[in-house]
Amino acid sequence: MKILAAIDQSEYATLVLTKAMKLAAQEGAALTALTVSNAPYTNLYLGEISGEFLEKMREGVQKTVSRAQEQAKAAGAKVDVVVEESPSAADAIVKYAEKNKIDLIVIGNKGAGAVERFLIGSVSSQVVTHSPCSVLVVKK
Repeated sequence: MKILAAIDQSEYATLVLTKAMKLAAQEGAALTALTVSNAPYTNLYLGEISGEFLEKMREGVQKTVSRAQEQAKAAGAKVDVVVEESPSAADAIVKYAEKNKIDLIVIGNKGAGAVERFLIGSVSSQVVTHSPCSVLVVKK
């Protein structure tokens, strides 16, 4: 069995990874934590942006990766942490699951801001709708 934990830069992602690690231990499953960087695509939406802004975005992604690695190490779990670049987190998660034959995606129901959820829907809703496998939505 393969489990994918979809994590972002929020503190809420810690709960998602904790749940995914517990499930992976129970099932003897391989666990991958995936975070999506949209830094290279940001200028598509905002026009010209400064290199400093992009660097801060990349630093945020690296903090997410480091936090996930530290959390896994503290729990004694083996977790592969992967970063995908995409303008759409939901699309990247679904494509990764398809390509890697994931059996279960674990994702949080929070993360995006209220305006983003209103305009494009939540990432979790899009993943549930388009996923090739089962999805567990973790609520706080």
